[in-house]
Amino acid sequence: MTSRERLMAIFRGDVPDRPAVKLWAAEPGQELLHPAYKPVRDAAIEKTDLMLYAASPFDLPWGAEKPPATSEERPTGSSEWVDRVTRIETPAGTLEGVYRASASKQPGYILEYLVKEPADLEKVLSSPYVPNPFNAASFFAKEKEVGERGLTMFGLPHAMYALQQFTGSENFAIWSIECREELLEVVGEYGRRILEHIKLALAAGIRGVYGWVGPEVCIPPLMSPRDFDDFILPFDKAICDLIHEGGGYNWVHCHGGMQPVIERFVEMGADVLNPVEPPPMGDVTLEEAFDMVGNRMGIEGNIENHEFWVSSPERVAEIVREALEAGRGRRLILCSCSGYMEDPEPPARFIENLLVYINEGLHHAERMAKG
Repeated sequence: MTSRERLMAIFRGDVPDRPAVKLWAAEPGQELLHPAYKPVRDAAIEKTDLMLYAASPFDLPWGAEKPPATSEERPTGSSEWVDRVTRIETPAGTLEGVYRASASKQPGYILEYLVKEPADLEKVLSSPYVPNPFNAASFFAKEKEVGERGLTMFGLPHAMYALQQFTGSENFAIWSIECREELLEVVGEYGRRILEHIKLALAAGIRGVYGWVGPEVCIPPLMSPRDFDDFILPFDKAICDLIHEGGGYNWVHCHGGMQPVIERFVEMGADVLNPVEPPPMGDVTLEEAFDMVGNRMGIEGNIENHEFWVSSPERVAEIVREALEAGRGRRLILCSCSGYMEDPEPPARFIENLLVYINEGLHHAERMAKG
């Protein structure tokens, strides 16, 4: 099979000639965070089963006519960090958030969320919503670029996740008890907007893979399976159903322990679930996950980036082979559990192990294909 045929077989529900091997977030021509990443990127583009990313402009909370906003920077007393203060003037009042940004490309921190009190939820929905004009050009350009080397995933926002980015996990968890209906009102409106966006995508001829990130913030231990059933399942199932009806497929990302919720992803209509982490980061092995879902859903992932940091090359090669064997005769896309290019100063061991992952993954997968 070509890479495209292999990946599409997995999404369609078929068992491919061998498991696919993917490096998360590898794309042709992408800017390097550090020169050390170049051999990794080049090897991934040359050898692995590619999944590129494209989207149409889509501001889920505000739409094409965002309310007036201002931004200013405040010193922190350190040349390494600056606080960025954002104020959004909605018809129902001001929302203010503070983000601590790094001058050296390190991850930043949210110091204050835009939505701090339940009353702020009214402000979120008070602005008139006008959808962004739909533009499928980037998707079709990427599809032409990747050809038989892989496929292009059309990215979507997520209703619950978009609201949680405004509230933070702590407030969302507390308010799910104290003002559940108000949260569900916002999530429901966001879900409606996403469905309208998908209708435009289908009308534009996008019949491939649609993907989104978000359910991970609504699973145990912070949130319960009942919360998943209320805040995730009905909205994501409506999205999956609409995409399936239009001839497309669904990729869903969810970190964390899958044991309490993995069947719910099958129920919602996910065609591939990413990243299904092994213990101790997750709570099910790959074999256990496949025992639960069979071939009703494909699985992508299972290789923790943590291993690239701390393990020997021999250990990385071993866990790659173990994962591939667990996926033999299954709908498996072997993949790192997060992006490969996130540290601005990657150590030599990290780069070496990424290359071991790519080369050993492909070598063993191709050996499997030959029987």
